[in-house]
Amino acid sequence: MKGVFIRPFLVRERVTPVRERPRLSRRVLRRAAFGPLAALLLSAQTGAQQAPLPAGAAAESTTLRRDDLRVGTVAYRLALAGAPLCPERFPLTGLLFHHLAEYEPRDRPLMVRRYGLDRGPGALAVIAGTPAARAGLVAGDTLLAVNGRPLPSGTSVLAESKREKWRRLADEAEDELETALRQGPADLLVLRDGRELSLRLGSLPACLGRVRLARSSQVNAFATGRSVVMTLAMLNFLRSDDELAVVLGHELAHNIFHHRAMRSEEGILRGLGLKPSAVWKREEAADRFGLRLMAAAGYDLDAAIPFWRRYLGKYDWFPQLFRSHPSLGARERIAAEEIAAIRREQAGL
Repeated sequence: MKGVFIRPFLVRERVTPVRERPRLSRRVLRRAAFGPLAALLLSAQTGAQQAPLPAGAAAESTTLRRDDLRVGTVAYRLALAGAPLCPERFPLTGLLFHHLAEYEPRDRPLMVRRYGLDRGPGALAVIAGTPAARAGLVAGDTLLAVNGRPLPSGTSVLAESKREKWRRLADEAEDELETALRQGPADLLVLRDGRELSLRLGSLPACLGRVRLARSSQVNAFATGRSVVMTLAMLNFLRSDDELAVVLGHELAHNIFHHRAMRSEEGILRGLGLKPSAVWKREEAADRFGLRLMAAAGYDLDAAIPFWRRYLGKYDWFPQLFRSHPSLGARERIAAEEIAAIRREQAGL
């Protein structure tokens, strides 16, 4: 997929639904949702301060964009509940990142002025009840250092003109935090409203659960090996969080199983002579494991087959000769078999 830039929608919300109010000032939004935190910051002295957790803050989600919070919350539930099923464990925090290079050039000055995003990766969303929320992180924070080690600045990432290079540098910043958390809680230096704060962040062992939401008109989701990327068009196509869990569970499974990211042209190449059996096998494995992640997280398994019928019925126009993924009939059979097996296990049969 070609590079997709992200437009900022500055929203702060509680777990309960609120009306979206794009581009309100952070001061107004903070007063509405974080009165105690606003008072704390107004009285803080210059330099790095210890930021106590505001009363009730861990029970609230904060986000700069509502859709990203929704996707991140479902992915968090899948990754955490699926931990006993996964062969490897990764530190899960409930923190979603954003980076200056991801924004359109005309929006970057705003992100620098408002959040200091030129100085490091930013907190795009913080999910309620997670280690990130309990640490006192809120959406709009910018991470400057982990355990005293500076993170790559937004300016240095942006200096790379090629998307592949700046994306790798942006991901490395997230990797540094993950590496530190593998050793235990990490000390963070955070920029918030022009002031530097010291926070201590823990994590929970979970499946690999990184996700990103791309602003694109393509109805698509894919696994990169480390992250799942879903387009806003795909999110809008989905009718419920249960369907969202179907798609995220499938793509998370690809990363969990270390499936090689497939290029879009591979289906055609296989149609010209290369056997698609290996691709179909890994797609089947991802379908089955994704359903098990859904079951562990309490999502409705009955959402799977209707989703595949709607999605493949509208977008699966490739003839069988060029197909690199299972057909609708195959996916219905796989889902039906796995759902029946899961329910037998749940019933102790």
